[in-house]
This record gives sequence, C-alpha cells and structure tokens, in this order.
Amino acid sequence: MKSCLFALLVLIVSPAFAQKAAVPEARLLPLLDSAGVPGVSMAVISQKGVVWAKGLGVREAGKPQPVDAQTVFSAASLSKPVFAYLVLKLVDAGKLNLDKPLYQYVPYRALEHDARGRRITARMVLTHQSGLPNWRNGQLNFIADPGQRFSYSGEGFVYLQGVVMTVMGKNLEELAQQYVFQPLGMSRSSYQWQPAFEANHASPHNRFGEVTPLTRFTEPNAAYSLQTTAADYGRFLVALLNGQGLQPATAQALFTPQVATGRTLHDTTQASTVIGWGLGVGLAQKPHAQAFWHWGDNGDFRCFAYVSRTRGQGMVYFTNSRAGLSLLAALPARVLGQSVRPVADFLQYDAYQSPPVQVSRRVLKVGPEAAAGPFLKPTAAPQLAEVDVLDIAEHLTEYQHPAQANALLALGTAAYPNSAAMVRASAYGTLKQGNYPAATAALRRYLAMQPTDATAAHLLAQLTTPDQGNVTLRVPGFADARLVTLAGSFNAWQPLYTLFRKEGSQWRCTLPLAKGRYTYRLVVDGRWQPDPSNPNTEQDSNGNTNSVLVVE
Repeated sequence: MKSCLFALLVLIVSPAFAQKAAVPEARLLPLLDSAGVPGVSMAVISQKGVVWAKGLGVREAGKPQPVDAQTVFSAASLSKPVFAYLVLKLVDAGKLNLDKPLYQYVPYRALEHDARGRRITARMVLTHQSGLPNWRNGQLNFIADPGQRFSYSGEGFVYLQGVVMTVMGKNLEELAQQYVFQPLGMSRSSYQWQPAFEANHASPHNRFGEVTPLTRFTEPNAAYSLQTTAADYGRFLVALLNGQGLQPATAQALFTPQVATGRTLHDTTQASTVIGWGLGVGLAQKPHAQAFWHWGDNGDFRCFAYVSRTRGQGMVYFTNSRAGLSLLAALPARVLGQSVRPVADFLQYDAYQSPPVQVSRRVLKVGPEAAAGPFLKPTAAPQLAEVDVLDIAEHLTEYQHPAQANALLALGTAAYPNSAAMVRASAYGTLKQGNYPAATAALRRYLAMQPTDATAAHLLAQLTTPDQGNVTLRVPGFADARLVTLAGSFNAWQPLYTLFRKEGSQWRCTLPLAKGRYTYRLVVDGRWQPDPSNPNTEQDSNGNTNSVLVVE
C-alpha cells in the first residue's frame, strides 16, 4: 500500500522532478554526518501536494529512535510565515487592514514612550519594516523609523499577535487551529507544546553534538513557538504556493516585493539585487526564476524552507542541531537539483564543509589539537578565523568544557599572536579553570596590549597583591569548584570581577565597602546562587534569591 501511494504521488509531478526528489538515503546520510547533524525531517512538495516526507537519522544522539515523518520539531522562525498567512486570511475576511496603524486597534504599552509606535502597521510588521529590533534588551526601543527600511524583527510579530488576539477575542493557538491547521490538515502542528508530541519528538543538540534541554512552549508566540512536522509544513507550503484560502489579489501581494533588503541579513549598507521581502516570506527573484523562502533558528533547532514558484516545486527540512543551517545550500541542491546560493549568501551561515563547523563537530571527539590544529598552523595563514576560535571557545566554556576551551585558545593565541581579544579570552579562560599562574601571565600580556581595561587590571591586582578592604566573607564548602566570585550591587553585578581565594576548606573574599546595605550572590563555576553561610536573603523583582549584607 505504501509503495502504491508513493508511486501515485510521484505521478503527479514531472518525471524529472520525481527522479530528483526520490534521493536515496545513502546520498543524504553522509551529508548529515559531515555536518554533525543527528537527525533531519524533510518534505518535498509540488503544486499538487506533498510528494514525499521522510526522516533521516535519530531523534536524539545516543538513542536508537529514528526520525520519521511524524517526528515533531521546533520550527523556530518558520512560525512567522504561518502567522502571516493567518493575518492575510483575516484581512480577506475584513477583520484587519494591512495599512491601518495597529495603535488604532490596540495601544501597545511597550511603546507608549515613543510616538513612532503609533505609525506601525500590519504590513510593516509582515515585511520587517516596523523599525523594531529582533528582540529587546530591556526597554523596547526603535532602531529605525517605521517604514524606513528592512530590519528583521520578532518583536514586531509579537505586537501584531497581540492585536490579532484582541481583535478576534481568541488566543493564537485557537486562531491557528481554526484558520490554518485544521483547514490544511496539519494535525501534528501547534504554537504550544501538546502532550501528544511527547511520544515522538526531536531533542535539540548544540554545535558539539551534545543534547541540550528541550523547551516545551506553554505560551504561543507567533515569532518562534510553532511545533510541527515536515509533512505538515509541506502542506502549508503547498497552500502558499497555490494561494489556497486567499483572495487572488492577496495571494499575488504575498509574493510581491514590498521592500528591498540589504546584501546580507545584517548589512543594510548595500541593497541586494536578488533578495526581497513579501508579506511574511523572503523572496528570491531573478529573471525567469521566482521563489519564496524562510528559515528558522532557535539555537539548537534549525530549519529551512524554499519553494520555486517558477518550477512549482520546493522543500522544507527541520534539524535537531545547531549545525542544521550549514546544510542550507547542500540539501536543496541534492534533493531538488536547485541552487539556493543567493539565499545562502544573504543568511551567511557557515557551510558544513567550513572550518568552524568541522572543528565544532570533532573537538570533543578527538580534542582541540586534532580538530583545530590543521586549521591553525603557526607556519601558515590560519584557516579558522579569529572570531570563530573565540566563538567556539566561548561555547565550550558555556557547556562545561573549560579544558578544551583553553587548549583551543592556546592554539588560537599561537596562530594570532597579536590579537588582544585572543589573549584576553585565554586569560579569562584559565582564570575560570582556577589556573591562577597562567591567568596572571595572560592578564599581564593582555594589559600590555590594552592598558586601559580597568576590569582586567582589577583582576590582576587581586591575583598579585595582598587583599585590601574592611569586609571579609568566608564561605565553606565547594571543594571541587575551580573559581568562586562575588557579584552584587557593589560591583554592578559583574560575575567576573571580585574573586574569592581558596583557603583550606573554605573560600575567602576581602573587599572595601562603605557603610550601607548590599545584595549579592556567589558565582560558583559560572552558576549563580545565594551565599549558603548567610541566612539573610531577599527576592528581587526577577524572582532571584539574593543574600543581604549590611555594613555598619
């Protein structure tokens, strides 16, 4: 029965496309292995429907359960085109107006401090011209005037989501089920985690191939929380390609360039001659070649969708790996026989063959010397960029591999001997590992390059001069800790500024403090916690428990 169904699906497309689409797994599995991607789920579509959907690899590294057509993945920003489609259906129904300021529907408290917030429209949000940042850091502020230029923004989608829910009197999940998922038969899709997903879902993996915690979104978010399968998303792409459920003029506007983008996602100094943005999707337009696309990046889940309107065919793939978009150019070329090079150049992800991806894939398996050494030979121009060495080392430290991070930084320092950033990273890395002599030497070398760095000078002083101050804290325990520091209201909560010294079975810190009341926490090998020897605590506005110190 399955073979008959597959044959029927292949018959609905051209023989050439069917032949390209039916790529044997033997050609794809080595590609996943070369990128360090544990699992992928993909679907190939035509104007007639989903041609096929299949999974390759495993849901979680080290476990045998395979990825299949029903495995649920985090869709990340592939959530946005689905929401855009929902919005366009509401526009067709007369519920929304693309060019009416959203403020006239619902004032947005997060922008009440800036009158420009009253100019944002749904069209601006869907085409990333709201002027808002991708994500705020503290107060939500504009980075450009609304309608001025393309600037990719998740914050805009959150604003529009609030407007849609208020106008319709329903939450996003209810609206998505009513207008998108149920009409298109997307039975394994939701903007929030469902119990039905527990039996068959992918686990995220970092750049080193390690499993990381899975986020089960409980609150729907139009910008990133969609959970789905390749088959379900393929059905959605077919609907977009055919304009299903949309008025003809709306379907045409969806694929009409609304704004020019920069040469790359983050470079707005030069305009792209190929990439533009429609009403919720990216566009790639050349003479006689029109396509729409989008990508998703939730860190350790990454995915990509690309559909040629000219050929009436396309694909989507989901991965459970931070390296997933290193396959952005390779998978469509191998599965569809199509080049997506303009999109790859716009997004600027490292390709799977690149040194950063290959070093990341192998560094924990074979060690930094074997993984990175061939790209960082002192006798030749480095092939692993300085910024990539620093980035990989930072992630190694983040995932509790300080020894490998410091070994990589040692290679990087030898390859880039005049790099102050490399020497600084090496100094901080050895300090976090508790190697005070190496940290002292590296800080001295760094300060010779950057003598105005007050934080580095302060750390060096603590490592080389007797303690000075009127307040001494003593903390017992943490016998296996490499580094304990103090962060609080007295040092702007800097986690690597005020050091404890280990003395026998306890840690000691002496510092000068004026009379007053202070709050603080310990940072033990990067983990924040209250002082276990101080019973005086309080909760801050973020729900953190801080220790309280009163100096009289």
